[in-house]
Amino acid sequence: MDLQLEKIELIELLLNTRKESVLKKLRAILEKEQDINLTPDQYQIVDNRRELHLKNETKSYSWEQVKTNARLANQ
Repeated sequence: MDLQLEKIELIELLLNTRKESVLKKLRAILEKEQDINLTPDQYQIVDNRRELHLKNETKSYSWEQVKTNARLANQ
């Protein structure tokens, strides 16, 4: 199955539908697919790390640095 072709066909079906119920069902499915299920403790960890980052209290890396570090780690 060609994923890109499948997406295009689904978009065409979506554009041609006249039923609001279909759109609501599709939205619910897609939103559920994107849900991130973190525990309250995990959310707290993310919030704490974000605060540290915003205060410039942690080291951050550009995307290029991340890729370089990953390549070096695999050598």
